[in-house]
Amino acid sequence: MLPYILHLDTALFLLINDNFHFSLLNDNMRAVTNLGNGWVVYWIVLVYVYHYNRPKFKESFFLLFLTQIVPGIIDIIIKKAVRRPRPVVALHSLIETGKVHVNILGRHLTEDSFPSGHTVTVFALAVALSYMFPKRKKAFYILAFIVAFSRVYDGEHYPSDVIAGGILGYLFAKITLIAYKKIRKLEL
Repeated sequence: MLPYILHLDTALFLLINDNFHFSLLNDNMRAVTNLGNGWVVYWIVLVYVYHYNRPKFKESFFLLFLTQIVPGIIDIIIKKAVRRPRPVVALHSLIETGKVHVNILGRHLTEDSFPSGHTVTVFALAVALSYMFPKRKKAFYILAFIVAFSRVYDGEHYPSDVIAGGILGYLFAKITLIAYKKIRKLEL
């Protein structure tokens, strides 16, 4: 069963990565994918939260930190346990012989692929930001899905990497948020 799933995952990766590329989208997808990079997106989010939620900035900052650190640690643990190579590494011999083509936009990453850390980051952020700004919830999740798609489009991850990353980011940020709210109730 697992070989079939991995074959299907590779076929879907190649379908997305090799058939949807055109110049305008390529440039924008590189920018979008950077929204999953913690070093980039945290500054943007902090400015956004400061501007729109200034009275609760310290509490919001702490909540953002918690909902990022817990899923981030889980992501690293799973990556080190699974050790799945990125598509460009796994498909190297097929790429070299010309049997498959992979579009790689940006850096050529070779470290572990499963789950997608960018996707964990954006889905965990979507959970936290949706809690802080519930009227904008839909926009946060749409952006998270676009970033997840960009990771396959850019040639960095298999679809299952981003699906797992989305689930992990969402699930562990939700668990962290629930624990945070219960602790806050005890303090009051």
